[in-house]
Amino acid sequence: MVNNKLMAIAAAVILAAAAVGVYAFLNSGETEKKALYKLGAVVSEVDMGKCSATPAVIVTIEDMYRDYYGDLVSSSLTLADAKADTEFWNEYCSWEPMLKANPDGTYDVKITTGTKGTDTKKIPVSDTALAMGTMYSETLYYLICTEYGEEMYSDESYANQNILDYMNGTIAGGMQYSYYEDNDVDYMLKTVSKDSYYDLGVNSVQSLDSEKLTSALRQANEKTDGNVIYFASGTRILTSEHYNNNTGPCDATESYYAFFSPSEIKEVFPSIQCIGLLMGFSEETVDKLIEDIQLRLYRVYHSVQEKTDGGETVKAYWEGSSGKAINSAMGKVILNFLGFDTSLLDGAEHDLESLLTDKPVYLVWYTNDGRNLDERMRINN
Repeated sequence: MVNNKLMAIAAAVILAAAAVGVYAFLNSGETEKKALYKLGAVVSEVDMGKCSATPAVIVTIEDMYRDYYGDLVSSSLTLADAKADTEFWNEYCSWEPMLKANPDGTYDVKITTGTKGTDTKKIPVSDTALAMGTMYSETLYYLICTEYGEEMYSDESYANQNILDYMNGTIAGGMQYSYYEDNDVDYMLKTVSKDSYYDLGVNSVQSLDSEKLTSALRQANEKTDGNVIYFASGTRILTSEHYNNNTGPCDATESYYAFFSPSEIKEVFPSIQCIGLLMGFSEETVDKLIEDIQLRLYRVYHSVQEKTDGGETVKAYWEGSSGKAINSAMGKVILNFLGFDTSLLDGAEHDLESLLTDKPVYLVWYTNDGRNLDERMRINN
């Protein structure tokens, strides 16, 4: 009887073990790595608006570093350390101003467009802006936070009445307000009222309605005793029609315009200076913001050098919502800065097989990509 019981118990144990084994086998099949998951790559999502020559590019760089490498090697490095590292400083922090001060208080500003190259415009200090692109409004937000000593994107900055008054009173309008809503652009949603914002209805200088811009500039001029300036990306102004649509309304309303075409990290700094001084910020505030970004940049740079230590460069792949690799100069600069091989950033479509062959160790997508992660990882391909 005892033996029979022992045999029954043993059989139950074996069956139980077998059941666990079957479950484990089935479960391992369910969780087996498929498609791009086979790469075992680190994955990041980044905000498209923070990947250009805006102060916020430092946030993107820090976040991407943290995702892939982890903690910084040292947080005690100083600006003096950064300047002493001449290889770093010359490559990423040495820059030339885009503007020159005149005795009458105006500035001679270099305006760059894809169709006319570089020109110089005389621009006075302004108090009201329309912005086609987030880099301009975000730069103003960074500058006003720096002036009042608030941390960017903090609840305290959104509760500071001085910051709220400045942002809401300075940014009269520009690109579609729905862009901020769709992409959770908090610094705009929490500081600039939709009710008072003149929405130009588009997000690109190439599709701009000149009549809408004329109307917006005219209304902005009626609300101020100062000057109104229109900021936009010169990189995308590629034809005479684009140029006329963006400059004509400014000329007709006696407003001013400044077009930017940055493509490198070091061009963040003259952009900050130009926007800051044209909008009446002090040189002290401008310099403080620039130096903060330079130091943070160096701490990441130093850590990358320490962690890679001259080792073999590994590949990264960065894809837009179109399903094709990005081909932006700034995207390549950011990944190069972080120590990656950017040969896959060619603007082309990369299928599952080719990516598995190329073996990128780091995958990057934008936060506004409408596809879920499985779709991006080619799970159905």
